[in-house]
Amino acid sequence: MNCREIEEVAPLYLAKELEEDRCAQVRAHLAECRSCAEEMDRQMALDARLRGAVDEELPDATAVERRIRGRIGAQRVRRLSAVAAAILFAAVLGYLALRPKPVARLYTDAALDHRQEVMEHQPRRWRSDPAEIEKLAARYQLPDAASLAPAGYRLEHAKMCGIEGKPALHLVYTNGSREFSIFIRARTGSETVLHAVRVGPEHVAEFQTDRLEAVIATDGSTAECLEFARSAQSAL
Repeated sequence: MNCREIEEVAPLYLAKELEEDRCAQVRAHLAECRSCAEEMDRQMALDARLRGAVDEELPDATAVERRIRGRIGAQRVRRLSAVAAAILFAAVLGYLALRPKPVARLYTDAALDHRQEVMEHQPRRWRSDPAEIEKLAARYQLPDAASLAPAGYRLEHAKMCGIEGKPALHLVYTNGSREFSIFIRARTGSETVLHAVRVGPEHVAEFQTDRLEAVIATDGSTAECLEFARSAQSAL
């Protein structure tokens, strides 16, 4: 395997979805190539952060129940009355309803990639040459990657990456003062309506075509995120 092939299969390797013979080829290359080994270490650290964010344990409601039962006991109530039981039930339900809802890994992956790779400019092997970018885009049969952005934005650079442990094309567009990301991958699920969600300081939007799935990430507003998404959707 060469460095470019390692870059392409890295998401599957890290997700443990790569065939064993290919894994052996990856390990052999990493043992000889310091640059690829360091990049793989960075990607492993990123995946670890994502797993921590996605798999974080939900708040334990037993503490709420224990406090309520303690207060009832302090009042020397011999048995839990129907009213007290209803209060307890409502309190626990209210507590569970107010806890943060988990965000799909697809969105957390895209938001974190955009934050680290675009906003914080962490080192990555970007392709800036238009011919190289078009070769990457051709894998997804994109007619013209530069046309996905709204007026005033230009395609800056691109590379292969992984979101949800699956390969995706990461395209970055800029108007000189603001950048946004579009992640393109083969469609993997059922059809969804264009929508946007907030993941930390980023806004993320998703839409699908009959073949592709596109995820847009930006540090701008929800309206801007949806504008980028609609522009890409109309081009696809």
